Amino acid sequence: MSILTDTDLKKILCYDEAQWNDKKPLLIQDGSDDCITPMGYDLRVGGFYKTFIAKPNLDTLAQGKTVAIKPGDIALIGTYEKLKMPKDGSVSALILSRVSQVSRGLSNISTKVDPGWAEGELLIPVQNFSRDVIKLSYQEKFCTIVFFKNESPASLYNSSSSRSKFFKLLSQTSRESFSKDLQLGLLSIFIIGIAGSIGYYYFGNSTGFGVAVTIGIAIERFVSVIAARMLGRR
Repeated sequence: MSILTDTDLKKILCYDEAQWNDKKPLLIQDGSDDCITPMGYDLRVGGFYKTFIAKPNLDTLAQGKTVAIKPGDIALIGTYEKLKMPKDGSVSALILSRVSQVSRGLSNISTKVDPGWAEGELLIPVQNFSRDVIKLSYQEKFCTIVFFKNESPASLYNSSSSRSKFFKLLSQTSRESFSKDLQLGLLSIFIIGIAGSIGYYYFGNSTGFGVAVTIGIAIERFVSVIAARMLGRR
């Protein structure tokens, strides 16, 4: 197994699917020569993402927008580029961190690209190890893909169902997150509503009513934290 340098990549790489053939077997659709490195290609932030703590539902991204990753949070970033590996299974790849992003406290979780992958965007998990919120802009370079020439073509490759399974999982996660948010929201309304009703019954439209609502909000926050933990264990 050997690493493909920029010289090797330029020989086999194309950016237009119409040119993807035996002479140009590696396709990086929407790619750019500016992203080629001495031993790889810098992938850019694409049109969708998901953070596991701050924003558990799949969200979209566009020009001028950013992904905000909170300290300790993990984000799953879809790449701007759409990748199709050589059809003969002769090339595989690894996703590595960029030093410029690591210096900010952002590192990708080790990811591989199987020989024969032809399903388009890659989905890259990254984690914020810093104490600050890290923002990634649309089309910003955030990780590097390094390609390897396999000593022998892989006998098993190109699992065509992996992408559909992923989006099915994301869909399921989104529905579960919405359900939990709805339950917590109704619980909050119930607690604050009860506190407000009791306060109004005893104190009318006076300072006592405001105090009762404030106490209700404090109770609601405490109960919501416990409820969120319980729902998260299901």
